[in-house]
Amino acid sequence: MRVLRLLSAAVLGLALAMPAFASVDSRVLMIDDIRTQQHEIREGVEAGTGPYKDLTPDQRSELLSKQDRMLRTIDGKTSTDELNEAQKTEVFNTLEWIEAVVNKSNDDERMVCERRPILGSTRKERVCKTQAQWQAEREAARNMMEGRRACQGCVSN
Repeated sequence: MRVLRLLSAAVLGLALAMPAFASVDSRVLMIDDIRTQQHEIREGVEAGTGPYKDLTPDQRSELLSKQDRMLRTIDGKTSTDELNEAQKTEVFNTLEWIEAVVNKSNDDERMVCERRPILGSTRKERVCKTQAQWQAEREAARNMMEGRRACQGCVSN
C-alpha cells in the first residue's frame, strides 16, 4: 500500500507541478520517484504478488505496456519542465490508469486529461475530468445534435 500512496502523491505532484511554486529539487525528485515507483510496481506485477495478484493476464500485459511507453517518455528527463504539455498529460493519464487498475477502481471514477484548444487562440489548455464526466458530455452533445436533426422540418411559432 506504501507504493500506492507514493503513486498517488506522484500523480498529484505531476498535475500540480508548476515552476512558480516548486523548487527544481522537488521536481527532479518527483521524476525519480515516478521511475522508482513504476519499477516497484513492475516487480509486483511480474511476480503476481500483493495488490497485483488478482490482475488478469490482459490487465498485466496492458499495465506493463503502458508503463513501458510512459518510462520511454520520461527517459533521460530530470524534471517535469523537460516534458511538453502533451507528454505531461500522457504521463498523468497513464499514472491515473495504473492507479485505477491496481486499486480496482471503477473506470468511471478515473481522472482523464485532454489538451483542448482555447477558442480564439493558438494555445491549448489541459482539461481534466472523470471518465464519467467526459462520457456524460459526449452523450449530451449527441442528444442535442440528434434533437436538432429530428426537428429540421419543424416550424417554430
